Amino acid sequence: MELAFTGGIAAIVLFGVVGQLLGKATGIPSIILLLLLGLLVGPVLGWVNPDALLGENLFPLVSMAVSVLLFEEALKLDFSRLHGGARRPVLGLVTVGAALTGIGASLLTYWVFDLPAARAAVIGAILIVSGPTVVGPLLAIIRPRQPLESVLAFEGIFIDPIGATVALAIAHVALHEHPQGMVRTGLTGIVVGLAAAATYVLMVRFARTPASMHVVLALALALTAFAIAESFFEESGLWATTTLGVTLANQQVVRLGALHEFGSHVGALLIGSLFIVLAARVDLDALIRYAPATLGLVMLLVLVLRPVVAWIATTGTILSGRDRAMVGWMAPRGIVAASTASLFALQFEQAGKPFPQLVPVVFGVVLATAVIYGLTGPLVAARLGVRSDALEQAIDEDGVPLST
Repeated sequence: MELAFTGGIAAIVLFGVVGQLLGKATGIPSIILLLLLGLLVGPVLGWVNPDALLGENLFPLVSMAVSVLLFEEALKLDFSRLHGGARRPVLGLVTVGAALTGIGASLLTYWVFDLPAARAAVIGAILIVSGPTVVGPLLAIIRPRQPLESVLAFEGIFIDPIGATVALAIAHVALHEHPQGMVRTGLTGIVVGLAAAATYVLMVRFARTPASMHVVLALALALTAFAIAESFFEESGLWATTTLGVTLANQQVVRLGALHEFGSHVGALLIGSLFIVLAARVDLDALIRYAPATLGLVMLLVLVLRPVVAWIATTGTILSGRDRAMVGWMAPRGIVAASTASLFALQFEQAGKPFPQLVPVVFGVVLATAVIYGLTGPLVAARLGVRSDALEQAIDEDGVPLST
């Protein structure tokens, strides 16, 4: 029985919250439970049909929600946290690392699925992204020492707009045989984000905006920055909201305590709802049909590509060999990969060039990497001895890894 609009929206929010509550209660990464619940209420039971609920507004709303998530996560990117030489490995991971990941994932996809080169490159570019929606909760469980924790957190946030922009350019080549300007896409978003940050600081510091309005002002500016940037170039909005959050996190003029508190609640609500919505749209038969080949791709990504990329990108940095090994064992994919794949699949379909492998393969990678890293991350970190001192002591005394 397909739910009507109000019932469908309520179910999306409810199951998004339930999935996260179950994750905290069981210790299972919530992304796994959210994706499974989305598949259950969508293609299995037929309760939620996001396309029928939201129609042509579905993907604009998804993109806007993702942009707010990036803003909320970027507020945590205080560069003072990048102490002890952490800046260099982050830079290596989001430049050389991103390029090698995109090329490697494209070649592996081409080989495993025997796709045309342009289509394999679309999937490869989407798989550049990692994402704070998955990395953040995993780091909260693993609790790695510094500077490793900061390196993984910063990579997870900065890599999303970079990967989304590269994927957009590749998708345009595959669809229209011409690239969209990646540089102008990024620059447009950065300029808009800086302007929005300046507006927030000016209004709070000099216009004496009441403290009770700081949160809603920031949210309004984030949404406005996204809309303005998107009106110029698609995917500029992700750059704009990320820039807004990073700039506010590193300014010293106004305090952001209220934003951090509110942002954590908004983030939890959006993450749960987005995963339910996108998973509910997946063709279960296609997911099963491509599952064996997708698992093969995941094994190559996890066991070969990521360790090699991480080792190259962090060469000559302050990270120890154990830290670098842990970086090589932390590359889950999250909501940006899932939403980008869903959006591009729709664009291919509308252009009369269906791309049936895109969504099931990317969702398969998202689900499989969440399972692999979520279940093995704490154990690997404990074995490598890269968890925080307090946690390492607890492991030594009790004989088992301490988890949240």
